[in-house]
Amino acid sequence: MSDAICALFAGQSVQETGMGVELLRNPAARAVIDRLKPSLGADLETLLTTMPDESLALTFNAQRAIHASHVAHWFAYKSAHPGIKLSGAVGHSMGVVAALVAAEALLLEDSGRFIAARAKAFSDCCKAFTEPMGLAAVSADDFNDVVQSADEVPGVCVALWNTRGRGTLGGTLAALEAYAAKARAEDWPVKIKILKVEGPYHTAAFAPAKDALAATLAALEVKAPKVPVFMGTSGKAENDPARIKALLGEQTVACERHLDAVRAAHAAGCRTFVEASFKPQPVTWLPDQLEAGSYKAIALTTAEITASTR
Repeated sequence: MSDAICALFAGQSVQETGMGVELLRNPAARAVIDRLKPSLGADLETLLTTMPDESLALTFNAQRAIHASHVAHWFAYKSAHPGIKLSGAVGHSMGVVAALVAAEALLLEDSGRFIAARAKAFSDCCKAFTEPMGLAAVSADDFNDVVQSADEVPGVCVALWNTRGRGTLGGTLAALEAYAAKARAEDWPVKIKILKVEGPYHTAAFAPAKDALAATLAALEVKAPKVPVFMGTSGKAENDPARIKALLGEQTVACERHLDAVRAAHAAGCRTFVEASFKPQPVTWLPDQLEAGSYKAIALTTAEITASTR
């Protein structure tokens, strides 16, 4: 592959029992997992191989497993394509940490320490909620209409804006159910699905997690990335280490503007988007983000990466 690529990394929700079984057979990937065990925990291989879906879906487990999978896939991909060149990197939600590793702004071990702290901070925040809270995936012809309708229901806000027509609302479960009821009663042209998550990530409800991560971020060494990292918190290319650190903190409470980040990457000249993953996700959203024919999308599964190294 001669084209420079823009690497894509998914956020929380792609975890699945057995997601790392085949990955661990790849020498480059296993070396990454071994390097991450001191920071992400001695149970890391269990998370990636045998942990049941119900337990793996818990925030503390999911974030650690997903990050390990992301960076292990990335290094396995690089091992199979040693001459690969990057034009940029985009991470959806927590996937931005893997994007920073790909862009060489974060060392692998430092990324593990940050994700471990992030997973704990998010998990502790969820445990402290005094009423059930969560997220609802919403799709429409134009997500701008969803943004406007969210203002009509107290306690609901936009948490993630993924494509032209899809995103996620956050709030208390009662408020999200009230939004769904209003949509049905008024026949809004939207589809709504309440997600099985522990909390409304990327909303003000996670302010305690932002505070808890302050010390970790202060000690985190972030270098200038070798290529732009397009962050959903700003929806723009980010190159300044101090700003990247600030955005990693702000990400806990700010709407994830993934659509803007992908469009910014495209506007900056990124044309070949590659996602190497057990279950590629954001690469499948590109048709609802960019104009047809203006980019190339490549989704590589673990099996395809492993086969290319044999």
